[in-house]
Amino acid sequence: MQDPSSRPATGYPYPYPYPNPQQPPAASTNGYPNPGAAAYPYQNHNPYYAPQPNPRAVLFRRLFIVFMAFLLILGLILFIFFLVVRPQLPDVYLNSLSVSNFNVSNNQVSGKWDLQAQIRNPNSKMSLYYDSLGCLLYYHRAPLSDTRLPPFSQGKKDQTVVNATLSVSGTYVEGRLADAIAKERGAKGSVEFDLRMGSFVTFRYGAFRRRRYVSVYCDDVPVGVPLTSGSGKMVGPAMRCKTY
Repeated sequence: MQDPSSRPATGYPYPYPYPNPQQPPAASTNGYPNPGAAAYPYQNHNPYYAPQPNPRAVLFRRLFIVFMAFLLILGLILFIFFLVVRPQLPDVYLNSLSVSNFNVSNNQVSGKWDLQAQIRNPNSKMSLYYDSLGCLLYYHRAPLSDTRLPPFSQGKKDQTVVNATLSVSGTYVEGRLADAIAKERGAKGSVEFDLRMGSFVTFRYGAFRRRRYVSVYCDDVPVGVPLTSGSGKMVGPAMRCKTY
């Protein structure tokens, strides 16, 4: 009689272990690789599932590249242009400044100033065109008189002499300014005035045009005005003014 405990177990063992991806496929007894141990990745051969570029993004990217290339070329052209042409601001010299009928009393100033300035175009390749030239006379940053001159042009390396007259009659000034003028006049026999000039200047080179505002500063111009006379002229030689 057969022992019931010796009956075979139900089910079947798993014929192959789970493949280890870090180990090479085991060879079979006949020398060929075990087909069950090799894993074949899934490949999608359908081209319609490949990611497609966004046409709008591609267009914007190309436009950006073209725009940056245009700016680079334009900047290079301007750099070469300014390197070759080298636009320079005009040189301004104050040749003379005289005053007549000068009087300061009761916080009022009267006088007539005549000035002559020489404006030179230092550019050898550019001509200049000046809009109406404004002239202002100051004392300690307090404006006394102003006038305007008509427009004019300058060729390459040209020089232009301009004359202007500024007058004031009984203009009120603060007491401290009147006292400062009287004190300076009595101590040195002269009074230092400040002259400002300004104009929109167009730089021309062929078809190129560049327009900018040019300011001229002639500071601390001494004008001899003794107490015994109401007339005087600039002390010393012509002076060079600053341009910005």
